[in-house]
Amino acid sequence: MWEKNEIRKWVKEQREALDAATQTLWDESICRQVLNTPAIRRAFCVFCYASFGKEAGTWKLMEALWNQGKYIALPKVSGKNLEFYAISGKRDLEEGVMGIMEPKPTCLRIWDEGAPVVVPGLAFDKSGNRIGYGGGYYDRFFKQEPDHFRLAIGYGFQLFESLPAEPHDIPMNRIITP
Repeated sequence: MWEKNEIRKWVKEQREALDAATQTLWDESICRQVLNTPAIRRAFCVFCYASFGKEAGTWKLMEALWNQGKYIALPKVSGKNLEFYAISGKRDLEEGVMGIMEPKPTCLRIWDEGAPVVVPGLAFDKSGNRIGYGGGYYDRFFKQEPDHFRLAIGYGFQLFESLPAEPHDIPMNRIITP
């Protein structure tokens, strides 16, 4: 079995090789599937993330959710933890930790332990295990707030038969690929 850092490196290489047309098609497929997920359909508020680079895209998804009248909250790093803040568009974002777009300080912090969370990651397996970027932010968040429906999105090459998992790793409830 590969080490986590080997998996991270391999997946990043595969993502960088993606052409724009394929990425757009895959993101549209992921968006349709996420919108048809019961936990998302029932939700009043959805915790999401601002995709960057060649990550599975979330911008079309967020636009569709706003069009359905749902609230969107994105994470902001606070020390070693994530806090979620409501946004209504890209204008509410600024560059944060690791160059990732985060809500501006003027955004309202949201506490909604029933909100489904669309989770980023580099690799996933069929048991729901996830390898992120190595900061442990989402694992700490889900340890503090375990009742969220955890929905990971990624491309087919990011899905593995099994991944190395540690006791503190929190598995996803569902993983969506194109």
